[in-house]
Amino acid sequence: MQILAMQEFTLEDVAAHKSRDNLWVAIHGKVYDITKYVRDHPGGADVLIDVAGTDATAAYEDVGHSEDADEILGTYLVGTVKDAQDFKRPKAVRLVQQTPAKPVAKDIKKPVSVIKALTIATGSLGGSFLLYLSSRSPIALREILTKLPQSSLKHLPEIHVPSGGILRGGFSSGFVAATAVCATLGSIIGIKLSKFTHIESGFTRYPPRIKSRSLKRPNPHLAKGFLEPKDYKSLPLIRKDQLAPNVYRFVFQLPGPRDVIGLPIGQHVAIKANINGVAVSRSYTPTSNNLDLGRLELVIKCYPDGVLTGQYLANLQVGAKVQFRGPKGAMKYHSGLCKKIGMIAGGTGITPMYQLIRAICEDDTDTTEVSLIYANRSEEDILLRSELEAFARRYPKNFKIWYMLDHPPKNWAYGKGYVTPEVMAARLPEPASDTKIMLCGPPGMVNASKKALVAAGFQAPGAVAKMTDQIFSF
Repeated sequence: MQILAMQEFTLEDVAAHKSRDNLWVAIHGKVYDITKYVRDHPGGADVLIDVAGTDATAAYEDVGHSEDADEILGTYLVGTVKDAQDFKRPKAVRLVQQTPAKPVAKDIKKPVSVIKALTIATGSLGGSFLLYLSSRSPIALREILTKLPQSSLKHLPEIHVPSGGILRGGFSSGFVAATAVCATLGSIIGIKLSKFTHIESGFTRYPPRIKSRSLKRPNPHLAKGFLEPKDYKSLPLIRKDQLAPNVYRFVFQLPGPRDVIGLPIGQHVAIKANINGVAVSRSYTPTSNNLDLGRLELVIKCYPDGVLTGQYLANLQVGAKVQFRGPKGAMKYHSGLCKKIGMIAGGTGITPMYQLIRAICEDDTDTTEVSLIYANRSEEDILLRSELEAFARRYPKNFKIWYMLDHPPKNWAYGKGYVTPEVMAARLPEPASDTKIMLCGPPGMVNASKKALVAAGFQAPGAVAKMTDQIFSF
């Protein structure tokens, strides 16, 4: 039976569609048929199957989906829930823990700490203190005297402290010592103050020539450009090249020859089109960045059964205008984010990896070490191969690459088959606080990689990707 758009359904109607091949959910009073999205869900098929045929509003909100997810979900809308109730988020209970008051320290610190305070005291205050100290604690007085320049002590009377700790010389020795110490302290402080207040002048104060100053330059990848995060804007297609079967490089022209995209490294753009009367949007990571003036480039695989790629982008002709919005995404890479990055990419999942690799290699100050495992079916499916291998040759300390193919040719110098835990252990950095692993590719490969990496000692990521994750999925 064909379902009309925006038809009303009961929750019992939704419950009748709870299998992997016939999967509906209700979210915020709307009904979605997400059967075709099960295989592409970044969190894996099991997450969707668990809520199949139910009101999944609470689960959807608990995960905290992005605007991208909301847009994708909207393309699978088939109707509304009859007598739907507004979703109310449970109120969080906040526990306030009182911090106990810190006990007041009663012990007086050692005489050595008193010396620091005494060095800024002069005149009668310092004399009175030393006079008192000489009569109460001769050993402490001796410690103070040992901290002073030996030349300043030659005029002091000899002070003997026997094993019993009783000072020989009594009040007169203490008084003389205090007077001498205060005079010495006063002279030292006076010299320091005179140097502080002395104003140097003349050419001798400056070096003969300052060649350069290491000024921190603004990051060009953070510059604002063409993109708007809330509004879609159009760009014309000026070039379309086929790189592999069903894979194309699309080049779009920015309004001005010196304009930039305005896309931080690690983020992506959304493309929207009206297909058969329905607004459809998907997100893609450009292979170009803010250093590429006047253009925006994308490498996209156009699946024959894809709504946006197969029906729209695959048939796009030069001169047509496409709507873009951005930047979007949880990752915003910057130099120093971590010391080592391991990458696992499959198919067109290489595009966000390439964006990071390029930014790291082209930045003379970025010493991040990147190790990439790139998986494909055949050698012909390897995208951006010449560019990747050029970076590997020019920057061997920054970038290493290892290919994995399902069907390799004879005398293939790299790996064969799946990206196994053994391959990861051999080609990726070990778990460490300053190491990140980045994943992008088919959901099955990404989910299997996550499990293997967690078993190897990496921290498991949450349901929604965050920049702080040790395992980050694009």
